[in-house]
Amino acid sequence: MVQHLLRFPRLLPFVAASVLAACGGSEDDPGDGPGPDGTCVRNITGDLTAATTWEPGSQQCTYAVTGVVEVSGALTLAPGTVVRFGPDAGLRIMPTGSLNAVGTEAAPITFTGATATPGSWKGLAFKSNNPANVLEHVIISYAGSESAFCCDYFYGPGGSLDARAAVVVGSQLQDSVSQVRITDTTVEKSGTLGLFAFNKARLPGFSRNLFRGNLGAPVTVSLSIASALDGTSIYSGNSATSPAANGDNTVHLLAAPQADTATAQTLHKLDVPYGVSTGVPDTTVEYAGALTIEPGVRLQFEATSGLRITETGSLVARGTAADPIVFTGRTETPGYWKGISIRSLNATNVIAHARVSHGGSDPFCCDAFTSAGDIQGNIVLGGNSGRGRLQLTDSLVSQGTGWGVFVFKDSTFTQSANTYDGNTGTVGYAPP
Repeated sequence: MVQHLLRFPRLLPFVAASVLAACGGSEDDPGDGPGPDGTCVRNITGDLTAATTWEPGSQQCTYAVTGVVEVSGALTLAPGTVVRFGPDAGLRIMPTGSLNAVGTEAAPITFTGATATPGSWKGLAFKSNNPANVLEHVIISYAGSESAFCCDYFYGPGGSLDARAAVVVGSQLQDSVSQVRITDTTVEKSGTLGLFAFNKARLPGFSRNLFRGNLGAPVTVSLSIASALDGTSIYSGNSATSPAANGDNTVHLLAAPQADTATAQTLHKLDVPYGVSTGVPDTTVEYAGALTIEPGVRLQFEATSGLRITETGSLVARGTAADPIVFTGRTETPGYWKGISIRSLNATNVIAHARVSHGGSDPFCCDAFTSAGDIQGNIVLGGNSGRGRLQLTDSLVSQGTGWGVFVFKDSTFTQSANTYDGNTGTVGYAPP
């Protein structure tokens, strides 16, 4: 194509403009033209500040992104668009920007690396609350670089852990909400996580997504937004067409500031367990709202971590005989995790048809003690400065270091048809 243009110089302006228009650009944009194999390539190296559309056009142009490109205007991708990212490149959607990538089943939009290696590019980072942010019928491959987005994509104790994923929503230092709707999208072969969503992120309409072949976990979210995850998505990588397990086939749940948990949340049954505080040991995950857990949910807690329902919260964990709810340690050894602490007097607090095991590693901070010393158990109701209430039925409480259930003064515990096995003690009560 280049040689043809050189032989007919008077046709150059018209032909060049036609090629660039087909690629979705203008004739004044630099760096556009055929790639090494003669295909149409559009090079993207600078930030996008105005409304922009990328589309393959009649020449089937691809887009080559170098470096981290900040999008502060509206970026729209047409079905069938292919975007290839250079080493550690990525798109950062700024608060004033948006990314609308809506493909079709027949013509998906593809974000991939110039090198087909997991982690060859950073990924997509959303710091925008624009409802136009959509990933629908999209394929995201080979993202999740070990080089995290700069400079506030971190979490954990003191903000010491970088969030590295193919798709990152929100940030630690951002007080405002960020959102993106993700449907019918495949996130695969990330060098780290598939998706990371901070506590102020929102995932409206999240459904029918596939996470496969990622070297880390498929998804990490704050417990404050966990109900956004749906049971129709595949997190295990076990798709019918091309099964590929992730390196850590659990969905990670992280603690959130208590103010962000004062809402109703439901943990839906997924095709993988939830890993609570995975990678962040010795963490008490507190919930101040109404937390409901569906039958069949499996929760695996990190070492010396635990779940506390605060005074304003409630816990409804009602499984079935065929589909019990499981609370256990990531490693199933006695005393691996703290257990469940209920400091709420809500009359709806119930654990039914569940298995609670391997808890009691440590007492909950900071008043779970009696005249006999600190209290450890799979389930602890109340404390020296608080009360708890729970109905426990048809459940197995086992392999705990300490009590199966311990009930502090002025707490209320009703039970029926439970089994206690392998705990140091069965049910203990603080002296009146």
